[in-house]
Amino acid sequence: MFCTVLDNYGDAGVCLRLARDLSLKNFNVFLYCDDLKTLNTIKDKNDEENPNLHIKKWDSALDDYNPSKYVIQAFSCRLCQNAIEKIKKNKVKVINLEYLSAEKWIEDCHKRPSFGDGFTSYFFFPGFTKKTGGIITEEKFIKKLNENKKYNHKNNEIRKVTLFSYENSHIKDILSLLAKSAKKSEITVFEGKALNNLNQQLKINILPGQHFDLNEKISIKAVKMVSQDEYDDYLLSSELNLVRGEDSIVRAMLSGKPFLWQIYVQEDNAHILKLMSFFDRLEEVVKPSETFLTLKDLMLAYNDAHEVPLIDSYDEFEQNINEIFKLWSIHLQNLGSLSDNLCDFLLSLN
Repeated sequence: MFCTVLDNYGDAGVCLRLARDLSLKNFNVFLYCDDLKTLNTIKDKNDEENPNLHIKKWDSALDDYNPSKYVIQAFSCRLCQNAIEKIKKNKVKVINLEYLSAEKWIEDCHKRPSFGDGFTSYFFFPGFTKKTGGIITEEKFIKKLNENKKYNHKNNEIRKVTLFSYENSHIKDILSLLAKSAKKSEITVFEGKALNNLNQQLKINILPGQHFDLNEKISIKAVKMVSQDEYDDYLLSSELNLVRGEDSIVRAMLSGKPFLWQIYVQEDNAHILKLMSFFDRLEEVVKPSETFLTLKDLMLAYNDAHEVPLIDSYDEFEQNINEIFKLWSIHLQNLGSLSDNLCDFLLSLN
């Protein structure tokens, strides 16, 4: 699998999760990444000790590269000429793993062949319907999810919130909304862009390991970046997850907890179209309601594409949206895991 890191933890995160899950299905997986610093931040000890998972630095030449039976090009990354020539020579099966999308057109392109660089490859689209590849739903995470439902130790006095964002001026709007709640909210913000943005918006300067009381209703705790496994635990133990990009949004969706998604910004507002398409898919699963429309407006406002809707009581709003996210999580699990769907497709090519 080849991975070029453009969106910081998102690209690396998706590739690491997929590579890990494939390795646990008895594939010998070599993950070539051009940014090992980012990858090393989110991997854990189990990844290092996994005999089927090999993480390698992707340099420009790859002189010692020997292709496996299958090659995955993640997110249209460009292979070096040495790899291309060896792939052609060995008649390797190549998969173009695309970005997650809710847009309907991807169903027509999913599994379709593509011709370039002298060999045939196949598009594989993660998505939210049966006509796509689904999303990564590892057995370990589903087990955690079920245990979390069984042993729900919510503190009724404090609402736990995670914050993982890009630059976003609307963080203050969400904090104002939470301040209307009868409950206190404890926000865990992760270092990097999320913490830098929060410090800038609130004109404070907290560092990882520090705690700050914004007001009597909201406290903030800054933490270092954690492994993917630890991040999953944060999401499952929180009542609201503010997430970004692709990897964290998939985990937030699977958790069944309320979330706000800050989608990766693209030219000509293409990302807003993708966000609208997500709500089209969501509306196919849950019954449209006034709460649904308010949630949609809030998500668009969080992405600077709508006025912030008037929500008189966050507590009532939170109670009403919980069922939406639970139903969506169940729907995603029923699609089957991306790794299983990919394995089935690879076998069909033989």
